[in-house]
Amino acid sequence: MRRSTSEKIEFTIFYIIIFLILREWLLPIMELTSTGYFMQFLVFMGICLILGIFSLPFAVSWIIKLVYITWFIVSVYNDGQLTAMQFLSNELKNNVNTILAGEWIYVSDPFRTSLFFILIWMLIYLIQHWVSVRFSIYYFLLLTVFFIGTLDTFTEYDGTMAIIKVMILGLILTALLFIKRLMAAANMQKDWTSYLVYATPIIIFVTIAGIIAIYLPKSEPQWPDPVPYMKGVAGIGGSSSQSFATVGYGDNDESLGGPFVGDNTLVYEIQTPIRQYWRVETKDFYTSKGWIHSGDESMQQTLQMTDRLPLSINPGPEDPQSVQVLAVNPAYRFLVQAYGTTSYELYDPQSLIRFDASNEKMVPVINNNVVSPSSYEMTFQQPEYSYTALKDSLSSTENDSRYLQLPDNLPQRVTDLAYEITDMYESVYDKARAVEGYFARSGFQYETTNVQVPKGNQDYVDQFLFETKLGYCDNFSTSMVVLLRSVGIQARWVKGFSSGERVQENDGMYTYVVTNNDAHSWVEAYIDGIGWVPFEPTIGFSNPMNINYDVDLEMPEEEQLPEMEEQPEVVQPELEEQDSQQPANGAANTINWSNFKWVVYGLLAILLIGFIVMWRKRGTWQPKLAVKMNRSKLDHSDTFEEGYLVLLKQLERIHLKRRQDETLQQFALRVDNQLNTTKMRELTAFYEKLIYDKKTKKLDTTEMKEIWEYLINRTSG
Repeated sequence: MRRSTSEKIEFTIFYIIIFLILREWLLPIMELTSTGYFMQFLVFMGICLILGIFSLPFAVSWIIKLVYITWFIVSVYNDGQLTAMQFLSNELKNNVNTILAGEWIYVSDPFRTSLFFILIWMLIYLIQHWVSVRFSIYYFLLLTVFFIGTLDTFTEYDGTMAIIKVMILGLILTALLFIKRLMAAANMQKDWTSYLVYATPIIIFVTIAGIIAIYLPKSEPQWPDPVPYMKGVAGIGGSSSQSFATVGYGDNDESLGGPFVGDNTLVYEIQTPIRQYWRVETKDFYTSKGWIHSGDESMQQTLQMTDRLPLSINPGPEDPQSVQVLAVNPAYRFLVQAYGTTSYELYDPQSLIRFDASNEKMVPVINNNVVSPSSYEMTFQQPEYSYTALKDSLSSTENDSRYLQLPDNLPQRVTDLAYEITDMYESVYDKARAVEGYFARSGFQYETTNVQVPKGNQDYVDQFLFETKLGYCDNFSTSMVVLLRSVGIQARWVKGFSSGERVQENDGMYTYVVTNNDAHSWVEAYIDGIGWVPFEPTIGFSNPMNINYDVDLEMPEEEQLPEMEEQPEVVQPELEEQDSQQPANGAANTINWSNFKWVVYGLLAILLIGFIVMWRKRGTWQPKLAVKMNRSKLDHSDTFEEGYLVLLKQLERIHLKRRQDETLQQFALRVDNQLNTTKMRELTAFYEKLIYDKKTKKLDTTEMKEIWEYLINRTSG
């Protein structure tokens, strides 16, 4: 039902307070997950609340929200190569197939963002129900304090001020809703003067109490920090003396492992036409504790701007594209590389490039001194990998044997695991993909604080694979390199930065902000006939590799390959599920869910139709549900009022809503005239006696319960 002007003003006040509380929910999520677009999510919250104020029809409200979500997903994630409908269709198809395959970890970022929007939508709908129907905000306030308090205790987020804000706003809203309940129970006419008389002292008192609480001196915590104790009880975590490093790019990788803390220090601002990783250097020699590169100064050479870059990553066939790099952090005196980089423009005519062939690191120099350019430009041609060629190559032998190096004391169980993962596959690419996907389906977790350092003669990879299964990119990437080398595939460890956070789009160029938090490591494997191919084993990261699926779609075994282009990280079936009589070509005896996709779509259509039918027929089943859920409230005089309000809600659904200028008896008379009965007046008279006469608290409500149930059933149809 439509609200009156006074009700709209009242609910506007309520929802402004709720909006400010929801903002305190969103802030720590954005901060801890380094998620951008804070304002866009905040605008969506505001839209949901505004629609609730005006009580628009169900269909209109849903359309507005869905249009906003669609606009956000398309504008943020679609790079312009596809139309909006093509992009959304591909996303839906690929994510449905990924979910049906059980590979939940590989759903795309647009799909995750859509789920986050839906979660916000559901939360606000629940809050609106509490406020408009129950006139209570208690559970939402309790959940908010618990949520912020938990984050404050177990993460780096400081929720001190957030809790104070939430408590002040929550207490004010609780008081306003309490006044509304009192006025409704007393059948008081909406009088803003009386409303302000009650509300103003409460608001002033709560605000002053909150301000005093902020500035009063506070004692030290009386209880010790629970986090170390809980980790100790669980048997996880290192000693209390274990130091935490700060995340960022470093040159020394000889001893990997150990925890680190985040660092949002800005490193680069990069304008690029496509999302990609920013490569800096590779390392080839694994020491069982970390990485070094085996080259020396003899492998260095100085290049002019016009010289061809001797990088091992072959440029792709597409037209050259330009990347602008604003080198913000002068401490990082090296050049980042896009995959397929062909040239640099350093702007200073005296600048040269020193290239180290042993690790492919490039640094700018002037007069043989390393410098830090304030900005530069690179040209690249994105590599494109033929899927057919990747599948056809069965060896990795043409390059350099140093990329097969392994320490002599590598535990045998590491090699055994490598063969167990890859034994069913023939092509080098399939073997590498099997290793890449192994971590996501084998109980490994991404962790930055509870990360161990191998002790004594313990191998870094062996510890991660078989003992801790907790780590960050260095653990995952190093382990993949070692596993690949164990089965004769040349591989190297790559360092650089992940793509960063996209903050702006202008004429097909996207601006990414890269911070120390984006320092990253991944893997490159050598495939004969193809060259070096990047792989991303770290859970939660997405490989930007560009694959051309040049396959015959008529072939049954290739039927779902085009769908993999959006989800290149979907892993191969687990080895444990393979039958011992599996064919030599490695085809798994698993269900091909793509053959049943139309069944799934049909089921979804049936569910949607069923939902629409249920909604249109709600007049038939809602009264029965209301009776079942609230019948017990009429058994006791203390909860009789709640049952009476449920009846008013059901009457409102059939357009019998009490007007502002009506008393309860006048409203009851109008209901009786409409329903051709006298029951509403009887029930209302009993309700008023129960409210105003304390002596009636012990009256028998059995007869009134029958009348209440009769009236609710009359709202059916």
